[in-house]
Amino acid sequence: MNGTTGAATAIAAGASHSCAISTVPALVGPVVCWGDNADGQATPPPLVNGVAGGASAISMGLDHSCALTGHGVPVSYASVVCWGANGSGQSTPPASVNGMPGMATSIAVGGSYSCAITSATTNGWSAVVCWGDDSQGQTMPPDSVEGATESITATAISVGLLHSCAIEASSSDVVCWGTGGFGELTPPAPVNGAVGTAVSISAGSLVSCAIQAGTDAVVCWGDNSAGAATPLVSKASAIAAGGYSNLAIQIPEPSPACLGFGVLGVLSALVRRRAD
Repeated sequence: MNGTTGAATAIAAGASHSCAISTVPALVGPVVCWGDNADGQATPPPLVNGVAGGASAISMGLDHSCALTGHGVPVSYASVVCWGANGSGQSTPPASVNGMPGMATSIAVGGSYSCAITSATTNGWSAVVCWGDDSQGQTMPPDSVEGATESITATAISVGLLHSCAIEASSSDVVCWGTGGFGELTPPAPVNGAVGTAVSISAGSLVSCAIQAGTDAVVCWGDNSAGAATPLVSKASAIAAGGYSNLAIQIPEPSPACLGFGVLGVLSALVRRRAD
């Protein structure tokens, strides 16, 4: 994984463990994890560790992990497998995304819950499905992205500690749900459709960030006590919201191109803007 015997195609970090997808000459690669393994979160099962299968995408929570598997179907339509802590059901994906009968196109894992975008809506859009801890309503996406309306669902999703955000498919507006004592559930006008929309989204602990459509401007909202909601870059190609700090890849890219703002905190993987 460190280049001595192999390399990685994707990486994700949780509270105290990390996982990566290693490179192999196949469509999907085996998952390798390290760090705290008290709840088995660093021990991927055979379906994704290369024994019985591999993964096309991974995401980490506090003490659980999830991956998209190949299962012999196109990588873009994969089943979800999770491992680690399961006290709130966060490692037990429902049938609608685990391949019986539904499948997922992307996953996002938060504190003690998980979400996925499925391919199973009747009109061809992708619906959001969440499972696990729902103490703050974080696994209850609104109608506009969970598929109830069958007309406005999601193209992207990001899961934070106790809140989630998604980009609506038909409008490209940002919608958030869960708990939001610092305003992290209230996207501002530049990405909520009042003034603009979004091409990528990242939810952290108490802050959320998005890249505005058309301008590539970085827009953040939520707890700004450490400056995490005040971007230091005007335009970016990728963003990552964390605990009390965020990262962005600036446009145009200086040297170094990856710039942080806020104070040190746990960060998720960089979320690149959606291709136009």
